[in-house]
Amino acid sequence: MRLSKRQILLGVVLALVAFVVLLNWTWGRIPGEPPRTGRMLRLGDTTVRVIEHPGKDPAIVLIHGLPGTAQDFDAVTARLPGRHTIAFDRPGFGYSSGGYHPFGEQLTTIDQLLAALGVRRPILVGHSYGGTLALAYAERRPDAVRGLVLVDAAAGGMHSDFVTRAQSHLIQALSLPVVQPLADVTFSQLLRTVAAKQGDAAAFDPGAVDATHEQRLLALNMQQDDVEAFAGEQLHVDDAIKDVDRRLATIPAPAVVIQGAGDKLVEPQYGRKIAATLPHAQLTMVSGGHMAPYVHPGVVAAAVNRLLAETAGTPRAAPAAR
Repeated sequence: MRLSKRQILLGVVLALVAFVVLLNWTWGRIPGEPPRTGRMLRLGDTTVRVIEHPGKDPAIVLIHGLPGTAQDFDAVTARLPGRHTIAFDRPGFGYSSGGYHPFGEQLTTIDQLLAALGVRRPILVGHSYGGTLALAYAERRPDAVRGLVLVDAAAGGMHSDFVTRAQSHLIQALSLPVVQPLADVTFSQLLRTVAAKQGDAAAFDPGAVDATHEQRLLALNMQQDDVEAFAGEQLHVDDAIKDVDRRLATIPAPAVVIQGAGDKLVEPQYGRKIAATLPHAQLTMVSGGHMAPYVHPGVVAAAVNRLLAETAGTPRAAPAAR
């Protein structure tokens, strides 16, 4: 029996669908979450995973980017022996409470975390969107911050692009209750795996991707709750940056701005703008792209030690005019 063109076309389509589903459950399958390190801390209505190393105060509080986890700073804290360091999964990511948590809630979490751990006037280390949060916290609580280390921070006029916003809208559409289970078993795991690998390649460019980071990105940040948090933050990042940028010149805390010369995600012009606008900032340019906590952890640790030395014995900062 001779097949019609319609039957042949249908057969091709079904074969392609079967191939995509097969890839979805083989190469593209999202791995399960690895064993958790650190401890869980209840902060109001939010549960946060904290990795804390006891040591000499003042404490160093490390805030990861978008997406990310507390473990993004493992190589940095290893280079700060004897110091009190606190890294945490921001709400929405890693092992912390999932789903989108607005910018204001993220700042409240920092406040609650410091209070729960009895931390006073820490140095805040913020990477990428974590740098945006560190700046916003220093603007709103200038008396509560000893210093800032801003690593490829998202500020200084940076804004998202059309592709990023479109991707975030697609994620939200695929997260609808009726759509999400069907998408997950047919193609969305494959889509998330491809997006994660492409995103990591761009973040580490021009260097090689760190295999440990890629595995953690897939196992933790590509889980459904993290993906929803990622989309929500991406769609609101421009407003957060604009709000932070309006008050950059009011921050009294000393800062070290670390900027990757080859950063494709937060271009060097934005790091230079941040350093030029902050009243007490030093700019440190490094080779490589967006992932200095992995590529240059020693530079980040050195910036922390520089601020510790510069602020030793300094009086409590006076609140800036509001």
